[in-house]
Amino acid sequence: MSIDLPPRSLGADSARRLLRLLREGAAPEEYRALLERCQAAEAAWLRPLVEDALHVRAQLEERRRREDELAALYETAGDLSSLRELETVLPAIVRRSRGLLGTDVAYLMLNDTQRGDTFVRTTDGIRTDAFKRARLAMGAGLGGLVAKTAVPYDTPDYFNDPRFEHTVDDVVRGEGLIAIQGVPLKLGEKVIGVLFAANRSARPFSDHEVALLVSLANHAAIAIENATLFQEVQRAVDDLTEANAVIQAHSTSVEQAASLHERLTSIVLHGGDMADVAQNLAEVLGGSILVLDPAGRVTAAVGADPAAEQARKDGVLPQGSPAARAVHEACVLSAESRRTRRITGSGAGASACATPIMAGTEVLGSLALVRDRLDACDVPSLERAALVTALMLLSERSVAEAEHRLRGEILEDLLGAPHRDLEGLRRRAALMGLDLGRPHTVLAARCRGGGHRRAVADAATAFAGHAKGLAGEYRGDVIVLLPGEHDPAATARSLADHLTATVGDPVTVGGTSAAPGADGLVEAHRDAVQCLGVLLALDRDGEGASPEELGVYGLLFNQAGREELHRFTRRAIGPLLDYDERRSGELVRTLLAYFACDGSLTRTAADLFVHVNTLYQRIDRVTALLGPQWRHGDQALQVHLALKVHSVLSAP
Repeated sequence: MSIDLPPRSLGADSARRLLRLLREGAAPEEYRALLERCQAAEAAWLRPLVEDALHVRAQLEERRRREDELAALYETAGDLSSLRELETVLPAIVRRSRGLLGTDVAYLMLNDTQRGDTFVRTTDGIRTDAFKRARLAMGAGLGGLVAKTAVPYDTPDYFNDPRFEHTVDDVVRGEGLIAIQGVPLKLGEKVIGVLFAANRSARPFSDHEVALLVSLANHAAIAIENATLFQEVQRAVDDLTEANAVIQAHSTSVEQAASLHERLTSIVLHGGDMADVAQNLAEVLGGSILVLDPAGRVTAAVGADPAAEQARKDGVLPQGSPAARAVHEACVLSAESRRTRRITGSGAGASACATPIMAGTEVLGSLALVRDRLDACDVPSLERAALVTALMLLSERSVAEAEHRLRGEILEDLLGAPHRDLEGLRRRAALMGLDLGRPHTVLAARCRGGGHRRAVADAATAFAGHAKGLAGEYRGDVIVLLPGEHDPAATARSLADHLTATVGDPVTVGGTSAAPGADGLVEAHRDAVQCLGVLLALDRDGEGASPEELGVYGLLFNQAGREELHRFTRRAIGPLLDYDERRSGELVRTLLAYFACDGSLTRTAADLFVHVNTLYQRIDRVTALLGPQWRHGDQALQVHLALKVHSVLSAP
């Protein structure tokens, strides 16, 4: 191609101006302005040169743009590779995408493998909450299509593009987006999400812009993978650190429990008690230790906590104390669940840990630790101590049962056959601290129906122990022998109160004095049992008395008096007795209830659980048998007294 050069005077200045425009990177308008200022002859040869200069300018501009993009991509890769947390990586990706492409918004969607769809994860420039929370079914919408096919898609006019399913148009319209392009985030062949750039005005995206977003998406996918791997490694390190801490704590716990086990085993071998166990446990674990029986009574307490100090004095947990409430709740929960339970105090309140003392499936009590702060290693130590405590309690129970059997055997020989081997009996009684040559007070105790017999025997043993006496079971009753001369009536009442309070149900006690010797004990035992029977027959449950306090009922202890009382009852209420015997009637029981209710027919019917008409019929039958005066004056007294005497005489 040849160019006709103008005269030298015409082209020199224009050529210099053209080169200066090219060097300075002037806008295309300045090139066209140069041509307009030239004369016609000069413009003819200058126009091709201007076109070549514009072409060179465009190439230089493209190179500069590519250099800027490469620099930006390099900077982006550096930024993304330096980020380690996913919550920092994702916003950086969309922010950089929006900046490089110069779009109104950018956002990123990730695939949800569990739900099988894709959702908006991070946005930059998005205004509406509905868009930020949007989810797409795999294959639905532009984003779903990219996620499913792993192929970039772009549209200059979203709402008029038929290539994809329009499922979230309301969300897109609410954000005002029109031109959208999306490229897949890929790790190998796997699509993990979609990166978007979008504008709120219609405009096409060039292939170059699509390629740029693809490059950025590739960097982003690697950055996401790195961040994910870093988080997984960090979680693994955290798990290992936590596991190491657990192992260390477990090792410390095992060493502590082993040391405690040795100390507690030594206590058992040397005949220690619950107080020794609590003391050693408090020394190892710190804090305060309480040992409670199944009823919640404190059997041992050690420690500086006021609740432990008060419990040691009173034998029960104090009311209102935060530590006491924590111990009570922990003990109740541990007994119910048969597992160790911890109660954490609020504010400055003490915390408590309690474990049940178990023998098989039987709960023997609870072991509680009170401290400001509880550690995980406290639990195995407390549970190990509970095992040793259970062994100690079982040992004590075995010893107590052996002593209980021995006391029963001595009472059986003493009261049942005292002359079979009197000398041997004296020696065995002496081993139990019983001197048959001294006077004694004999007490017989019974709970109506024979209930709580073992509990009554245990409580009576403790009562007798204070007076160096003997207590045990004999023929259904609990017998107490107290050495020395005591007031039998006062002693019976004291024992009845003690047993009733301990057992929780009324326990009745009859007592009398015994002369020295085995025969004196046998005779006194017979009188005490008869006195007990009279008290129960008179419905005086829970009371204690001696035969001398029974008034007219004391005649029952004299055989001649008993025969006279039999004749008296026959004279007073014989027809009633005969009627009940022949017809299995209820007249005697009805009249006893009638007098107990002070003659009120309504209360009597309620007490007997019968209709008042039935009661009227029974009263009419009594009147027919005893005569109309049985409810009045002296005859009423005779009938009432005869009924009570009959109850005593017929009692087992």
